[in-house]
Amino acid sequence: MEVKEDVSRDTFKSSLPIQIRFNDIDALGHINNNIYFSYFDLGKIDYLENLRTSYVSWTDGIIVIARIEVDFISPVFYKEKVAVDTKVTKIGTKSVVFLQQVRNVLTGEIKCRCHSVVVAYNPKTSQAMAVPEIWRHGMSEFEGMKF
Repeated sequence: MEVKEDVSRDTFKSSLPIQIRFNDIDALGHINNNIYFSYFDLGKIDYLENLRTSYVSWTDGIIVIARIEVDFISPVFYKEKVAVDTKVTKIGTKSVVFLQQVRNVLTGEIKCRCHSVVVAYNPKTSQAMAVPEIWRHGMSEFEGMKF
């Protein structure tokens, strides 16, 4: 993953303001690196909820993280105003690739960037499953591109 990829705020159709909690802060006064993963989860949930509700039915399948890769670019400090931006960049047969970033909403500075691969998972069979066509359609429509 390359940190310098050209990704502007306009690249993302989903952006969620993050409320930094006191317990997110480490002894150095900035956000602990482990906390970013919670922010990325919140961003994914918000993204999926921004799709039409009929597109994602959690009774038809769920998503599980298969791979996650993060570049920490600059620390986030307590009371800094940040948002997590989320988009889908690729949909495979059984997986979806998300691009996310934590961004200072006042300066636009990118604090960290994340690529994650999630797998569509059938909890009834405990196996990966094909990405439901309705999810693919909803994400394609939301992103304005064909997957």
